[in-house]
Amino acid sequence: MPQKTDKENTSGKILTTAFLCLSSRGYANVSMRNIADEAGVALSQLTYYYKNKETLFSEVIRMMMEQYQNEIEATLKSTAHAKDKLSSLVRYFKELIKENPNLLRLFVDFTAQSLWIPSFREQLKGLFDAITEIIEKNLSVHTAIEKIRPEYSPKCMAKLIFGALFGTSIQIILGSDRDGAFESLNLAESLLN
Repeated sequence: MPQKTDKENTSGKILTTAFLCLSSRGYANVSMRNIADEAGVALSQLTYYYKNKETLFSEVIRMMMEQYQNEIEATLKSTAHAKDKLSSLVRYFKELIKENPNLLRLFVDFTAQSLWIPSFREQLKGLFDAITEIIEKNLSVHTAIEKIRPEYSPKCMAKLIFGALFGTSIQIILGSDRDGAFESLNLAESLLN
């Protein structure tokens, strides 16, 4: 395996630090200087790799998108039956809230920033489309749709599933009664099965 160059190591260190800063404090509360200081690099070195905060955040989002897509696909492929797949997807969101809430917060922050920054909007649209496609492909939603409303497409059902789980997860992470709030994810699971 080839060794990473100093340039790759520095760039990776900056990205990792940016991910940690942004996911724990949010886009609005982190400056390029904060990231440079926490990464142990000069600000000029950070701007050499990433021209501005938007470019750096965009790269962090690309990493986050890859992680979400891989985790969701692995979760859905871990079981054989559509009903079990949906249950595993709900479990994934519960675990995300409990064990990695900063990743979910970063996703929410990215969603909010997408309302104002066109390049982020395009990335978010790509992420939503990719996750919807993963859900559609892995949940065999054709059967579920035929039972509920045959006039709706499998893609529409996949969007509903993702929207319900993502939206409910946001409500849980914002709420103070986090343990009781998981009941809504359980309800989403039972309504979608």
